[in-house]
Amino acid sequence: MKTNIPSAPEEAKINRLLCRRYRETSSEFEQRWVDLKRELRQQPPRNSGWFPSRKLAGWLGVLGAAAAIALVVHTSRTPVSTPAVDMELSPQLTELLAMDQLLGQALPLLDAENRAALLNLPANR
Repeated sequence: MKTNIPSAPEEAKINRLLCRRYRETSSEFEQRWVDLKRELRQQPPRNSGWFPSRKLAGWLGVLGAAAAIALVVHTSRTPVSTPAVDMELSPQLTELLAMDQLLGQALPLLDAENRAALLNLPANR
């Protein structure tokens, strides 16, 4: 009885199989994979579906931030007006309204941290 024992593979073929990066693949598949990776690296990146480009998104972000800052600055500069009254005001009330109008312009400068620090300062007598 004669059994078919496959011949021992050649030394070069064994070395080639051991040096492959992808174990359970053929050399043709590995070559196609390397070619595909090379081709993908050379192609320019595709745009994502719903937005045209990242550069445009960056500019729109900058414009949005500038618009938000302009809105905050514009709303913080609302003038404080004294009520229009036909009757004569007392000198003390006129002085109080003038001081309120003057100090009202500095209101955005007093955030919560500064107010707390100013309230805890010792008063000189």
